[in-house]
Amino acid sequence: MRVLVIGAGVGGLAVARGLLDQGHEVHVFEHADGLRNGGAGVTIWSNGTAALTELGVTLDGVGRELHSLRSLTDSGRLLWEADLDEVTEQLGSPTVEIPRRTLLALLADLLPADVFRFGRRCVDVREYPDHAEVVFADGSRETGDLVIGADGQRSVVRRRVLGGEPAHLTGWASWQGLTFSDLPVAHGTRTLNIAGRNGHCGLIPAGDGLLHWWFDTPWKEGVRELTVADLREVFAGWPDPVEPLLASIGDDDLGFFPHIRHQVPRVWGGRRSTLLGDAAHAMPPAVAQAANQTLEDAWVLTQSLADVTDSGTLTARLRAYEQERRPRVAKVSRTAALTSLQRSTPLQRLGKFPRWVATRSQMMSLRSGSNVLNGPAPARVQLA
Repeated sequence: MRVLVIGAGVGGLAVARGLLDQGHEVHVFEHADGLRNGGAGVTIWSNGTAALTELGVTLDGVGRELHSLRSLTDSGRLLWEADLDEVTEQLGSPTVEIPRRTLLALLADLLPADVFRFGRRCVDVREYPDHAEVVFADGSRETGDLVIGADGQRSVVRRRVLGGEPAHLTGWASWQGLTFSDLPVAHGTRTLNIAGRNGHCGLIPAGDGLLHWWFDTPWKEGVRELTVADLREVFAGWPDPVEPLLASIGDDDLGFFPHIRHQVPRVWGGRRSTLLGDAAHAMPPAVAQAANQTLEDAWVLTQSLADVTDSGTLTARLRAYEQERRPRVAKVSRTAALTSLQRSTPLQRLGKFPRWVATRSQMMSLRSGSNVLNGPAPARVQLA
């Protein structure tokens, strides 16, 4: 089949890799003039690294493998710590923090150069009995057997195929960045999350002295973006290394990301189209699963289309992919939304959990939201 992938982000590149390996002709269209080199870090949990492995992608030698996940209150009291080495042993895949730009470059390097079409902004998708057509802002058109919308939370493919607004704000936002740091946390192997009533922050080493950090606060549309000076005021008195980190960064290091969420639709496309990643199920970053769920989408969709050589069974296979993924990703999305909602209450900061409970909870959460960790490849994705 000739597959047109809209968007050269993590999902678009991953599904292109998988479908090329299955023998399909794939073209990736991106409205930017090249691969994006911005963004901060991405936490690839055991389900994400497992999906990458199934797609023939290894993270060996890049990023930083994580061995511990620790959560504190804003007074410095330990809430819990999960043993990620045990999670790795039980689930069979590690947790890795990697700069987003590094992950994109790694995926792109595995694809032939002629797969990419940069500077092509999709404005419309049209579906016909025997083909699909994508219309671009410059007036050009491309036809294929299948269109995959991997174009993010403001997905044009979703809007043109399904209609409606792409997502809604949740009332929180992140100010985050990826910077070189001399702080010990930047050279370790531990994720540190700190929870307060009016803010949350996190620090994760991303390898080579890079530190991925974020500060989450309540935010509504129309309210100005915070500066580093504002963050220093909001997070004053928080436990180390929060204040030393804020002293080391400037406004140019800040990336602003409002938290949004889609209601995960029951059907993700038309007769010759489907969605993956944020285009289908954008969610707040409270459980750091967005990229991982995107990689799961890419793996399941690749397997679902493995033996489709003509358009006769295409629509049924697309709906089977969506039905396979929807229960898992909807569960993760609900968990992320609930976790985000509880940030304004003391519930997340009341108890202290034993290490084994935190570790077991982490394993159960990852497995319950995963297809790749729950059995064989979707040869089980059957037609109705």
